[in-house]
Amino acid sequence: MKKGFTLAEVLLTLAIIGVVAALTIPAVITKVTKDQYVVGLKKAYNTLKAVQREAEQEHGPMENWSWTSGTDPVTDFEKYFLPYFDVLKNCKKTETGCFSATITDIWTDGEPESFDSSNTAYKILSSDGMSWVYYKMPGTPIPPAKQSDFYVDVNGLKGPNRRGRDIFEFDVFPSNLGIKPRGSYSANGTGTSMGSTEVDSECDPGGGTVGMFCAAKVLSEGAMNY
Repeated sequence: MKKGFTLAEVLLTLAIIGVVAALTIPAVITKVTKDQYVVGLKKAYNTLKAVQREAEQEHGPMENWSWTSGTDPVTDFEKYFLPYFDVLKNCKKTETGCFSATITDIWTDGEPESFDSSNTAYKILSSDGMSWVYYKMPGTPIPPAKQSDFYVDVNGLKGPNRRGRDIFEFDVFPSNLGIKPRGSYSANGTGTSMGSTEVDSECDPGGGTVGMFCAAKVLSEGAMNY
């Protein structure tokens, strides 16, 4: 007589496999998704460094650029940054389709923000599928203080459109700091590094904050450990 598994044994084995898969597959998917965001963020930062490097080759050091006063982003961005991006679509200030209509904070749907109708935001979609916003800070730039921001959505118009997940922020300092991940330096641009406690709290699921400093945390750790 040939020995084999009973129907009950087969069903029990399949049930165990199903339970294990249900417990592990979501975690694996989450890990893979986070890794994709990290890769995207690193690529975005490399893009910004390349843009700054090429702009400085043509216009000289950033600290000597003729920054405009006020909040209109067009002149500064089109002169110093736009020529060095590989642009798929240029929405400027008024058009839509380059950036998510609304972004939210990292843990909840609170503090939504939109750049679609903002006259301080210049939006482009790059050929690699990333969405970019150049946001001009209010007031007259006084180096070395922060002059403006870059927002990047590393997976373009796809969700979840949350700070600290697929959307990250960079500060533009006209001083010798240049373009830095937000959370690296304090906004006065004097070279003072931000404390790790403050940066970590922005990416803490129990902290209730918006995740604006997660770019610095992810790039320093090389992973999305939250």
